[in-house]
Amino acid sequence: MKLTAGAIACFAVMLSAAPAQTTTESKIQPTPLESFAKQPGSHVAWSEETGRIESTQAHAVITALVVEDTAQPADRLRGIRIDLSDDNAKDQVYLGEETLTQFRDALEEISHSGYTCAEPCPPNRFFGAALFWYGDKHPSVHTLTAAHYYQPGSSGMMLRAIGAPAFFFPDQNESRLSEAIVLAIEHLKGR
Repeated sequence: MKLTAGAIACFAVMLSAAPAQTTTESKIQPTPLESFAKQPGSHVAWSEETGRIESTQAHAVITALVVEDTAQPADRLRGIRIDLSDDNAKDQVYLGEETLTQFRDALEEISHSGYTCAEPCPPNRFFGAALFWYGDKHPSVHTLTAAHYYQPGSSGMMLRAIGAPAFFFPDQNESRLSEAIVLAIEHLKGR
């Protein structure tokens, strides 16, 4: 009987600790490139704009960059930074070079999939966002998601980072961002 009471007490302690653990795990973490770029000893050693997407509602600037540690220049990471803005918010999303082909492929799949919404289109339809989801859990990294959206009177590309506001680009296609990523991949070679 004492073993059962002890097991129940242990289980109760584990249950009471679970919400605190969930809260810690649900905090949005930076990507490795973002974390490295924001360290006090890091600086951008090289950068080049590879694309710009402008719309009536939002703006995106895509920059290929190499970030290095000032004290140890051999410590460097490469990738892209996407600066997103609209009238109400700004965000920066960093994607490491090792992930760029996956993002390019997902954006191209959305762009070429031919998603359509029959009239009358139900409000707030998003197609393609699942390509950026993790199969086993909700993502906890500040990384990019994208979708093609349909809303009453508007459709286009939606970009957002996990844990950040969405940015809407009416009448824009995901291929614009894919093309900027392809150019960034080319420019990063040999850097």
